[in-house]
Amino acid sequence: MSSSAVAFEDPGPEHELEFEEEAPRGGVTTARLGALVPLALGVFGLVVSLGLGIGSPSAPGAGLWPFVISLCMIAAAGTALLRAKQDDDVEAFDRGILTVGLSVVSLLVYAGLLPLIGFEIPTVLLLFFWIKVLGKEGWRSAIVVSLVATVAVYGLFVLLLAVPIPHLF
Repeated sequence: MSSSAVAFEDPGPEHELEFEEEAPRGGVTTARLGALVPLALGVFGLVVSLGLGIGSPSAPGAGLWPFVISLCMIAAAGTALLRAKQDDDVEAFDRGILTVGLSVVSLLVYAGLLPLIGFEIPTVLLLFFWIKVLGKEGWRSAIVVSLVATVAVYGLFVLLLAVPIPHLF
């Protein structure tokens, strides 16, 4: 071997890359459910956005962007629903669906509390729940990130941009 050649040793089995095992496959029903939920949310968002008023291009209303996003959700979910029979790469529902469900429920609770007690307390609680409970992060990071993010969003939207959201301070 020359002096410029480098010898590599086999790292052994303890250094092999770990791969997640393949998730169990779902069927057409799973694919349809996966499309129907965002479709229903898109229709709901569309109805709510129309209630807010979409305005016009020169004077957009509060519901314009929710309307546009809802239309995109409906289009994407409709496409997924139409392709459900051909989609053979669908994972079966597992415990991860519980995390999604808890996220949605906590977001609905947040939306319900916002007009009642303002922005600050529900935002800290929601972020803390997502970081500590759903994200399984440590206490310190959950508390710090929840507080800092709430203060940053408060400073940006309430103080700097003067967005009329319900707030305590």
